[in-house]
Amino acid sequence: MVAPLQVVGFKKSGKTTTINDFLAVLKRQHQPVCVLKHDAHNAQMDQAGTDTARFTAAGAQTVLLATDQATMVQQQITQPPTAAQLIAAYAQPEQFCLLEGFKAAAYPKLVLVRPGERPTDFKQLSHITAYASLHTPEFSACLDFSTSAQRQAWFTTYLQKEGF
Repeated sequence: MVAPLQVVGFKKSGKTTTINDFLAVLKRQHQPVCVLKHDAHNAQMDQAGTDTARFTAAGAQTVLLATDQATMVQQQITQPPTAAQLIAAYAQPEQFCLLEGFKAAAYPKLVLVRPGERPTDFKQLSHITAYASLHTPEFSACLDFSTSAQRQAWFTTYLQKEGF
């Protein structure tokens, strides 16, 4: 398995837009993919009033919903899992793995910057592969990711360099 690629940046920097473009590239190549997303805002997958939400509210630590197309698990935790633990648990060997967030993880990172941000704003990060912006780049080392075509071209080249 090739090392996962992390897409990191502050809120509204274009992480989801960028990952969706990367997914389009992988889909065209018929490449299976795993996306793992870190959310620092305590998002909920359950919808209010559903049976699974009621089970969670009643005290279940783990609730699994299986359909004919998908399996969804919500598990109450006391310690957040690391990116490495999630990759080991969910990514299959044939899948390319994209991580949204998990800034502390030690994998190659594409850092998305918003207007006014500089590399010094990300000095706590390691393994930075590139900086990019969905807006006009404001420093020379920042890639122009303002179009879907630019994002997809960069990712295609990245995959080739990684031998994937």
